[in-house]
Amino acid sequence: MLENRDQLDVRVPTPVRERLRPVAEALGRRGLVLLCGFPASGKSTAAAYLRALCGAVVLDKDRFVPLLEEQVMEQLTGDRNDRDSDTYRTLISPGLYEGLIRTGLTAAAAAPVVLDAPFLSTIRNAHAAGRTLSEYVRGYPEAARSMPIVTVWLDTPADRIRARMIARGADRDAPKLAEWEAYRSAVLESGTREKACRACDVVIPS
Repeated sequence: MLENRDQLDVRVPTPVRERLRPVAEALGRRGLVLLCGFPASGKSTAAAYLRALCGAVVLDKDRFVPLLEEQVMEQLTGDRNDRDSDTYRTLISPGLYEGLIRTGLTAAAAAPVVLDAPFLSTIRNAHAAGRTLSEYVRGYPEAARSMPIVTVWLDTPADRIRARMIARGADRDAPKLAEWEAYRSAVLESGTREKACRACDVVIPS
C-alpha cells in the first residue's frame, strides 16, 4: 500500500523534505534520481517521498532480482543474505547494478524514475575515473544528453544505521549486526562516505 504525502510528512524529517523537494522539481516529467546511501540510511522512505512529490517510478535494488541474488549466493557461499563478501562484490554486484542503472535510464526517458540502492561500488568506480556520479551515469548508452540526472547521498551516522537495522529486523542485516565492528570498519568507515559526499550532486544528512 502506497503512503500518501501527509503520512510521509510525518516520517520524513523536515530538513530532508526540504532538500528533496528541489530534487523532485529537477526531474519534471522525466529523468533519473540515484538515491544512494549505506544500508538503513533511510533511502526507501526518501524514495517514497519523492514518489509522492512527483509521481516517480521507484526501482528498489532489493526488489530488482532478489530471488536470483539469494539463490546464487546460497550456491556460492552458503549464505543467501550475503551482500558484503568479496564473492558478492566481484561476481554479483557489477552485473546487478549495471542492469538496475540501464533499466532506470531506459524508463527515465519517458517518466521520472528513482533508483533506490546503496551504489557504493558505483560511487567508488566514479571516483576512480575522476568523475562525479552523474557524469559516470551519463556514460551509459541509454542516457540521453538532455535527460535530467540527479545523484543524492543520504549521509547517516553509523550509530543511527545500527539502530535502524535493529528496529527493522531484516534477515539481510543479521550478518552485519553479528559482526558490527568489522562491518563498521570495512564498510561504513572505509572512505566510501567521503567519496560519496564529493561525487553526489546533493548530500542530505539523515
